[in-house]
Amino acid sequence: MKQLSILVPTDFSDVSIKAMNVAAKLAELVNGKVTPMYSFEKIRYERTDASPETAMEDLNRVAAQHIDKKYLANAVISTRKPIDAIVDIAKDFDLVVMSSHGRTGISKLMLGSVTEKVIRLSKPPVLIVKNEGNLFPLERILVTTDFSQNAKNSYGLAAKLAEITGASIHLLYAVTYHNTEPATHLTAYVRGKEKKFRNYIDRFFSKVANRVTFEATLTKKSAHEFITRHISEHGYNLVLMSTLGRTGLDYLKMGSTTGTVIRNIETNIIITNPVTGSDWNEVVEIKESANAV
Repeated sequence: MKQLSILVPTDFSDVSIKAMNVAAKLAELVNGKVTPMYSFEKIRYERTDASPETAMEDLNRVAAQHIDKKYLANAVISTRKPIDAIVDIAKDFDLVVMSSHGRTGISKLMLGSVTEKVIRLSKPPVLIVKNEGNLFPLERILVTTDFSQNAKNSYGLAAKLAEITGASIHLLYAVTYHNTEPATHLTAYVRGKEKKFRNYIDRFFSKVANRVTFEATLTKKSAHEFITRHISEHGYNLVLMSTLGRTGLDYLKMGSTTGTVIRNIETNIIITNPVTGSDWNEVVEIKESANAV
């Protein structure tokens, strides 16, 4: 099994450093390697002698302060635009860890931000750090699903993280309905989804099945309202959701479930899309001392 390779883009802001700290802890947890990267834009750089070479010096210095050298891979400097650089470089990694905003002053994940576009285009899953202090120890994981193929892209990763850390997993499906729908129809629909959940646990979560729970809950609220409230009420360390990604409707347009949830929670969240690899069984090398973090 190969080591988990983690890419952590930074702009040297305090917020992006939080993502570097999380990447470092993840690397220690799974015996992985962290590659810090910076997309050099002279106009945004504070040093008067700014150049890709000075940026590399600064990146190495900052990375050494936050990542144990045992888990630190060679830093990368790119002169391409941040979005293009991150998406292209990320192709060779298993996970991208980044914050939702940095020097740009974007207070939330806004349409058009670097983070939003990386989520849409990234081949590996993207961990958005929203609450650094609440991620470890990783004890409670929420996986939302709509039973689509896209949603399955997050199952393998969730199962692997639970296997490594001993965390519990809760699978959630929000069944939205209207008063005009007959109760018998709704009851049968929910029972069908519960049966599918049991099949999924056997298929995707067999190694941690004793720590997996599920619910298909009826709600008159929109899916994003229900999921957002559920997250706020249950104290998860990590949420995993899937997106439409490159295909179908415009990604994360206002009103989409995943996009709206991301904007309205303060819980760390991993996003997968249709191009995300879903087989994590051979990705992570498990350490005997995995629960030490």
